[in-house]
Amino acid sequence: MTKHYKSLAVSLGAVILFGLLALLARPKITPSVPIDYQETVNRYAKEYSLSPSLVFGVIKTESNFDSDAQSNRDAHGLMQITEDTLNWAMLREGKNAAYTVEDLYDPEINIKYGCFILSLLLEEFEDPGTALAAYNAGRSNVLKWLKDSRYSEDGITLHTTPYNETNRYMEKVLTYQEKYQKMLGETV
Repeated sequence: MTKHYKSLAVSLGAVILFGLLALLARPKITPSVPIDYQETVNRYAKEYSLSPSLVFGVIKTESNFDSDAQSNRDAHGLMQITEDTLNWAMLREGKNAAYTVEDLYDPEINIKYGCFILSLLLEEFEDPGTALAAYNAGRSNVLKWLKDSRYSEDGITLHTTPYNETNRYMEKVLTYQEKYQKMLGETV
């Protein structure tokens, strides 16, 4: 009987050892969404009181993490910022920054100003979906839509916009934000 238990213990030990080795040898699971520029995103999200998941959601939707991206509407870099929006943000910042469109291809500058712009829009509109509509379609459009009962029931939150692209944009960013919240372990 003792010999039988020793044999069983050795067999069980071998099974456990092989199981552990198999776990260690398996390929790493890659996230379903990219998470590049994490240090920069975390720094500016914190500076501008944003959740990193929202910033990652915007970057994923805007450029799919391509720092050289340029849209047909002349938006540039990771967070797809136009020259006019950059100039508006620099003016609002009040630090006499003198960046150009070419600087928007620098991930550090692009993420900094993208986060700053998002923070200004969230401060103005409060509702994340409405702020995202402003990020995508412009704050002047959102101000008009908020006054129109077809798009806003309360004058504060948009339930839809006249632009299908903006409606899809808001939905995509918020969907990606949820994925990043789970990935980053953010609490809602």
